[in-house]
Amino acid sequence: MKVNFAEGLIHFRQAIFAPQAASHAPDEMLFNNLSALVLDFDLASALGIFNPLPEETPRESHDASRIRTIRSRLACLGYLSHDSRLPIIDPFLIHAIKKFQHDAGLTEDGWVGRQTWHALQELVSFESPCHVNHWFTGNCAGPALARSIALRLHVLGLTDTLTFDDAANLTAGLQQFQSVAAFLHLAEKDIRPEVCPATIDLLFDQDLLVEALATVMTSLPKDVGHPLFSFAASVAKVELWLAGYDVTPNGFQGKEFFQPAPGKRRGKQRLRIPLGRQSLLLSDDSRLFAALTSYWQDHGKEEESPGLAQRFADEFPAFFRMIASAILSQKSLPEAEKSALLYQMVAKQPEQLEAIWQTALSLGGQMWDGMGSRVFGWLHNLQRQPGGKTVGIGRNISRLVYHQAMTAYDIARQALQAFPTQIDNIFQRELQGSDPRHIMMRHDRDLDFQVFINTDGDQEKITQFIDTVAQTSRSFNATCRIIGTFMSTLSLFISQGRTGWAGLILTLLQLADRISSLGRQLPAVPNFPATPESNVLPRT
Repeated sequence: MKVNFAEGLIHFRQAIFAPQAASHAPDEMLFNNLSALVLDFDLASALGIFNPLPEETPRESHDASRIRTIRSRLACLGYLSHDSRLPIIDPFLIHAIKKFQHDAGLTEDGWVGRQTWHALQELVSFESPCHVNHWFTGNCAGPALARSIALRLHVLGLTDTLTFDDAANLTAGLQQFQSVAAFLHLAEKDIRPEVCPATIDLLFDQDLLVEALATVMTSLPKDVGHPLFSFAASVAKVELWLAGYDVTPNGFQGKEFFQPAPGKRRGKQRLRIPLGRQSLLLSDDSRLFAALTSYWQDHGKEEESPGLAQRFADEFPAFFRMIASAILSQKSLPEAEKSALLYQMVAKQPEQLEAIWQTALSLGGQMWDGMGSRVFGWLHNLQRQPGGKTVGIGRNISRLVYHQAMTAYDIARQALQAFPTQIDNIFQRELQGSDPRHIMMRHDRDLDFQVFINTDGDQEKITQFIDTVAQTSRSFNATCRIIGTFMSTLSLFISQGRTGWAGLILTLLQLADRISSLGRQLPAVPNFPATPESNVLPRT
């Protein structure tokens, strides 16, 4: 009996646990199982469950979510006049990609491969660290960073309009930022109202800005027009958005706060402003108000939540202390504990996996922004609270499941793709790159390796060959461990009756930390120099 690869995991399970499976030769079983695993990975990608980043420009793509995200980010940076949200690769998108690649100093191939994707992550995402010095030449910011600075100033509520070629608007935004930094006691970081590494480094340090907003000890400004309030509201939007709440980080809209007139009603309730408090309230018909209310409800303050949301301008440090706690928690939480936390939640209700995936895909570009890593701290802190709210499957959990499973999937997929080439290279009679003029490595039929070094050979080439063989060995070792770890755990799930892509996802979630750790040990397979056609062993 042979495994029918076209039937995927279900047939794989039958092949492993059927009585006649014992009659298979070990190598046949290994490669049957491996081939079935490869097929299931391809099937998961074809169904849109996982959408890995293509290495080369695809002629077409079913990955609507990623293409929409690319469009959204290029539009945010002004490389597209507007975000059409079309999930297609058209000439306008290709032109915009090439323009961004030119400004970012990347190869202009018109497709967002790994380097271009990481550059977009760095300049647009609020959770991916931005290595600002990389984008500067001396004190001069590169064109891609200059656009990102204008975007960041607007999203953080420091400019009223988003423009990429208005020097006066840029200067005004940096002056507002300097004023906020001074109030938050960040002026010692040499913050000046100009584009320089120190100022821009702080502007892009989201965690530090949150920490500063959480530790405000002095009285808030009496001037209700102080940029601190629009800045705090805009940063709150970003953080709530990253946590999966229904709010858009689009800067300060101007109508979100209001000053109540004495004795007048707003909505159904008469507003009562305690003496000595800041008379600036958040409008109860804004999306920020709704998101803040939901946030405080999730943290056990159901009755107080509307009031806490409305008095945000006066009490925002309390909100940011919660955010800072979640950031600190997710940073200190070991990777194994993160995987266990998420796996335990999903494993208890595996029937929710389809709903999780549909929710994640419906979020479109949002599931790629920030990747939900802050949600780990949010989830961990909620579970630690006595009598805390039971967390259901929602936007934030869906994003987190997608991120964890997708990361593990991508690493395992790379290992599966590299395995045949690595096997072929290692089991050649003479190792690729062997050269009788310098050094050769070969093995006999028992796989006993022999090394022949020409004492008159080029020492640099001999050293280079040895280093390359060592790198190849490390890569092959990591590949085998990833595949072995994955197949053994997946077999366990299959034996429990968890077949199909649900079993695949549960496996990825359980192994996310181990696969990610092994993935860091997975160097690229090196390219050996061409082996001379005539290999005559030298005298040693």
